[in-house]
Amino acid sequence: MNTIEEYVDQIIIEKGFDTEAPEVIAQLKEDIAEHIENRINAMIITSIPEDKLSEFEALLDGDDQEKIQTYIRKEIPDIDEKVAIELAQFKATYLA
Repeated sequence: MNTIEEYVDQIIIEKGFDTEAPEVIAQLKEDIAEHIENRINAMIITSIPEDKLSEFEALLDGDDQEKIQTYIRKEIPDIDEKVAIELAQFKATYLA
């Protein structure tokens, strides 16, 4: 999977919701993507050392996505694995 959007599409197919009306699918996609983003954001916040949170918050206020991503990768070296775990946990719960 390359993007959250592709991941959400796959979840909708696996759940069997891909036959719903287009407006229902659009709302499902929006809701699922929001839940996933919230889980990932919560994981990021809890993974950044407490003494670095104010620095991270300042970066968020600046809204420079490249700097934010670089900072996250520096402070959470295993971010890719942690995101994969969050995605897998969400999918298991959602499809259950």
